[in-house]
Amino acid sequence: MLHVRPGSWRFVLCVCALTLPTAATAQRGTVEARVTDAVCDKEIVVLGELPSHGEAQAFEVKARIVERLVERCGFDALLFEAPVYDFIGFGKAVARGTAEPAGLDRSIGRFWWTRELAEWRGWLFRRAASGRLVLGGLDDQVSATSEYARATLPRLIGASLPAPEAPGCEQAVARNLHWRYGAGQEFDEPERIRLERCARLAVDALAATGAGTAERVMAGNLASYFARQRGSPGAPGRDEVMYRNLLWHRSQLPAGSKLIVWTATVHAARRQGTLPEKPLGAWLAERWGRRAATIGFSALAGQSSMAGTPAKPLHPAPPGSLEAHATGAAARVFLDARALRGMGSVPSRLFGTFTTARWSDHFDGVIVIRAETAPTFAPWR
Repeated sequence: MLHVRPGSWRFVLCVCALTLPTAATAQRGTVEARVTDAVCDKEIVVLGELPSHGEAQAFEVKARIVERLVERCGFDALLFEAPVYDFIGFGKAVARGTAEPAGLDRSIGRFWWTRELAEWRGWLFRRAASGRLVLGGLDDQVSATSEYARATLPRLIGASLPAPEAPGCEQAVARNLHWRYGAGQEFDEPERIRLERCARLAVDALAATGAGTAERVMAGNLASYFARQRGSPGAPGRDEVMYRNLLWHRSQLPAGSKLIVWTATVHAARRQGTLPEKPLGAWLAERWGRRAATIGFSALAGQSSMAGTPAKPLHPAPPGSLEAHATGAAARVFLDARALRGMGSVPSRLFGTFTTARWSDHFDGVIVIRAETAPTFAPWR
C-alpha cells in the first residue's frame, strides 16, 4: 500500500506491473540436467511416460536422464515395466559372460524397440555386460518378445511337480505361453483353473525344496499372472506385483544401491489416479517417503505410436491445462515440485485422458513435450 502525506508537494506515481512468467520462460539449463539435479540424491527415481508407450521425444529425454543418473549420481540399477522372466535370463547370461544385445532387446520388449533408442540400448548393454549396471523387469505378464519365458517356464513348472501332475501342467503352460489353442482345446474356465493350479503347486513345491531364488520368483510371477487372468479373489494387481518384484531386485543388490524405474506415468504416481488399484509410485512412497521421486511425462500435442502401430495424433491440450500453461514456446519444459504446487488443480493428460487434479500430490516433477513425435520401430527379429 502507498501512503502520501497530506500537503506534500510531491506527486507520487506508482505503476506496478506484476508479471508471472510462464514455466517455459523460467527454465535454466536442459530439462535432463534440471531433472538430474532435482533427484540426484534420491534412492529411487521413477520415470514415467504416457500410457500409450509411444512417444519418441519422451523416450529420448528419459534415456538421457538415465545416463546422467548412472554416470553422475551413482545409480546402479534400472528396472523396466517389462516381464521379469527374460531379464532373469539376461542376468544369468551376463554372469556366464554369454550375454548378447538381442537378449537385452527381447527383455526390454517391443514398446521400446525403436531406432531412436538403438544407441542407448547399446550403452545399456555395455554397462550391464561389464557389471556396472543391473537391469531387471517388474511385470508378471509374458510379452510377445519373451522368448526366455516361453522356453523356460513350462519346463520349470513341470520339473517342480510329481509325476502324475508334471506332464499335463507342462503341456498346459506351454500351450498358453505359445497360445496354441484350438482343435478342441480353448482358453476357457477349466483351462484357466488348470493353469492357476499348476503354477501354484509349482510355487509350493519350489519353496519346499529350497530351489534357487530366481526360479521361485519366476514361478510366483507366473502364478500371479494366471490368477489375475482368471480373476481369482485375492489375486494381486499388476502394480502390487511390480512393487514386490522391485523389492526382490533390491534385495539382490549391494547395500546402498540406487534404483531407476522406467514405466508409465500412471504407474509412477504417488497417489491413486485413474487406475483401479494403488499405483507402484504410491507403494514406493509409503516405504521410502521422500527418498523416492516420481517424474511424470506429458505432451501438449503431436503424435504417438505404440509398438509399431500406425501413428495417431494426440488430442491437443485445452487452454488452461497443465500442458498449455507449461510449454509456451519452449520445446521441452520441466515443472518441479514448486511449479506444480503453484498451478493448483488443473486438467492434464498425464494419466492418458484429460483429468483434473492437483498434480503436485501425484508427482515430484513433470516433463512436458510441446510437439511429440511417433517413434520409428526397429525391424522385428
